[in-house]
Amino acid sequence: MTSIGPLFIVYVVWGSTYLAQKIGLEGLPPLTLNATRFLIAGALLFAYCLARRWPRPTAAQWRAGAVQGLLLPAAGTGGAAWAEQALPSGTTALLLATIPLWIVVGRRFADRERIGRPVALGLLAGVAGVAVLARPSGGGSTAATVVALAGAACWGLGTVYAGHAPRPAHALQASAMEMLAAGGVLTVLAIVSGEPARVHVTGRSVTALAYLVVFGSIVAYTAYTWLLDHVAPRVAGTYAFVNPVVAVLLGAWLLGEPIGPREWVATAMIAVGVGLIVLAPPVTAERDLALQKG
Repeated sequence: MTSIGPLFIVYVVWGSTYLAQKIGLEGLPPLTLNATRFLIAGALLFAYCLARRWPRPTAAQWRAGAVQGLLLPAAGTGGAAWAEQALPSGTTALLLATIPLWIVVGRRFADRERIGRPVALGLLAGVAGVAVLARPSGGGSTAATVVALAGAACWGLGTVYAGHAPRPAHALQASAMEMLAAGGVLTVLAIVSGEPARVHVTGRSVTALAYLVVFGSIVAYTAYTWLLDHVAPRVAGTYAFVNPVVAVLLGAWLLGEPIGPREWVATAMIAVGVGLIVLAPPVTAERDLALQKG
């Protein structure tokens, strides 16, 4: 399998999940929505892995899967859903577009990867774009912005961690373990925060949940897990370059979310920053890793 197919999936499908989450929030609180999503998807995937009689994960792989589940689907996706209670889906996607910046920072400390001039300029442009987008416009949106950025940081650092963690040979199995761990954590948080009392199931929210389970979790998350095992983290993180464009356009088209001058300026700055990072020539160590994985 080449990386083109999995990249296309995470580019387009994950871009659309911001819209699906926004619709799902009409009847399901954010933690409950994603706890249900990941528990169902994780259980279905793990059942499939058992049916295929693949080797059972080791204790070390389960521990690594739990860490991955906490950082990526729980903190990353769960944080984005929580933020969408106060932010448009397109704005949330733009904040999550900073994930490649966090990958660069994580690799600098974890792998001692040198930050070259293009990457440094990309970091500055990305941070400046977030500053433009996150300019306080109300108390609630400030908190949501912080949560979305924290989720992006967790996702980026979790991507770096994946390059060092023991993982099962099959991407489906790794995805199942991570989603089950995330679903468990989010379930506890949902109960503690009193979300079950705020559940008001609607047809639209159930449809959105089904889309998130099948396409956002089983299909796209598995594609991303495959990418983590076969391409350099910088390449895997390029989906953040495309997702905001998909999310902003879908949000404006289907939900009537406004796109003002500030959003366009921030979009351009973040896109330039991420583009400089992902298109910069890799350092020798990363290039060798990519060749080994390919």
